[in-house]
Amino acid sequence: MTSKDFLEKLVQTCPDGIIGVNRKGTVIIFNTAAEKLTGLAAADVIGKLSIEDVYDVPGQAREIKKAIYSEKYGGPGRLEGLEVPVRGAGGRKVPIRLSAALIFEDQTEIGSVGFFHDLTEQKKLEEELRMSSITDYLTKLYNRRHFHATLTEEMARSLRYKHPLSLAVLDLDNFKPFNDTYGHQEGDVILRLLAECIGPVFRATDHAFRVGGDEFALLLVETALDNAGRVVERFKAYFAEQWSQKMSYLGRRLRPVTMSIGIAQLTAREKADKFLLRADLAMYEAKNAGGDCVVLASKKIGGKARFKKSR
Repeated sequence: MTSKDFLEKLVQTCPDGIIGVNRKGTVIIFNTAAEKLTGLAAADVIGKLSIEDVYDVPGQAREIKKAIYSEKYGGPGRLEGLEVPVRGAGGRKVPIRLSAALIFEDQTEIGSVGFFHDLTEQKKLEEELRMSSITDYLTKLYNRRHFHATLTEEMARSLRYKHPLSLAVLDLDNFKPFNDTYGHQEGDVILRLLAECIGPVFRATDHAFRVGGDEFALLLVETALDNAGRVVERFKAYFAEQWSQKMSYLGRRLRPVTMSIGIAQLTAREKADKFLLRADLAMYEAKNAGGDCVVLASKKIGGKARFKKSR
């Protein structure tokens, strides 16, 4: 076997995509792994396509060429560990880690070669780990930790763009008797039922969290207080409807689980702790009034709150 044959076999059996280009950027090397990565056949690429056609972002190849000449990624003349997307089969975006080097002949640059390591599985695992760290295991809603981070972000966005932001805090009524009578397994069913009722009522841009045992929070972006009250009333009614349909097997010995909900709208220059406290106080007012109702918080702590519906 000649050195050329050995090198060709090495290129073709490499598990990472290998793509070589000439000085003009035309593809001249395109191994089997590169075919699998991009969904393109080597016969349709070599000598026919520019490296620009491989990357997902227009102008990406030029930016990478600049990076090879810089000191930033191990150069000049080398590039190591740059994460960029390439265009995969069906137009999907494939994350890769790129390592590349310039090729010289008689001290004249004649092209470059890049190694394209597919990061799809790694990114998938990273996302799964990230989601497990911010998600409540039982309800699959976001957890308390993520609530505080998201609250800070949405408050900043609301104040920056002068869009309304409403926060609803809810606590379940009559939940403990079901836990005590039927056990925590049935209690978990109730909590999951509430979580399932969120999707059909709220928008994808809103955020839902389980912040405690039977305590939940909802952030309604670009939503003023009265509109938030109407949405939350629909949610409360939808939960009651689902309860009558899905929890009837528990019988009628106990009063059905309902919700006490307090809602506050963010005011100018308000801090997160005060915003949350106003929503909490409104929820406690709903609870003290017998539950199964929505209370709209006043703009100031100690001010007069409003019941969304007459009791």
